[in-house]
Amino acid sequence: MSWLSSGGKALFAAAVLAGASASMAQDPPGTREQAKAVIEEAQRESADIERRYQQARRDCEKGFVVNPCLDGARRERDQQRRAVREREVAARDALRRLDAEERARAREARAAEKAAAAEGSGAASRAGKDATSPAKAPRQPTPPPAVDPQQKEAAAAAKREEAARRQAEAKRREAEQAAERERRAAERAEKAAQAAAETERYEERQRAAQAHAEEKARAAEENRQRRERREKERNAAKNEAAGAKPQ
Repeated sequence: MSWLSSGGKALFAAAVLAGASASMAQDPPGTREQAKAVIEEAQRESADIERRYQQARRDCEKGFVVNPCLDGARRERDQQRRAVREREVAARDALRRLDAEERARAREARAAEKAAAAEGSGAASRAGKDATSPAKAPRQPTPPPAVDPQQKEAAAAAKREEAARRQAEAKRREAEQAAERERRAAERAEKAAQAAAETERYEERQRAAQAHAEEKARAAEENRQRRERREKERNAAKNEAAGAKPQ
């Protein structure tokens, strides 16, 4: 019975699907929405891969060749997880790049506002110096720089997106930690099952050896008893023959 039967076939088919998804997502996301969609899809795929692996393990344990089946299922799981992880890392890199570009645009806009405000203040100062009045004109308070509503909204949106990114990152780490805990628990259960199987096989060998020894002892006892009977029969025949001789 091949390890690829049952759960192994399911994992193999999942690997093909995962490879197809990876080939469709080779280009880095161009927008934040695309990057987030790729990250969420990768997290769902990671959970699905782990569920399929656990099902494959259960299927392997029902077969005759358990260890090769488990090794094959584990290799399939690891290969799929690497492919999904690569896509997730690429999407997160693209998301960080888009965030950096957004922050750079916001800095440039603020710098442009400050430059415009400074230029306006300088023009007002020069106009005051050119006035013909001998009295020094009182200094007018510098008006606060105008705030572009669109820029203000963009900054608020950037803050919201940053908060959402941090929340998604925290959820991702939590999901990875949960998956790691589940993987370690599955490995511990697998080792315990293997140890129990080894113990059962050892006890079976011990029982077989004991039964063989008992069978040999029984056969030896039967042979001894047969020899004793034959010896007694020979002795009886000798005695009878001796008693039958004429006096």
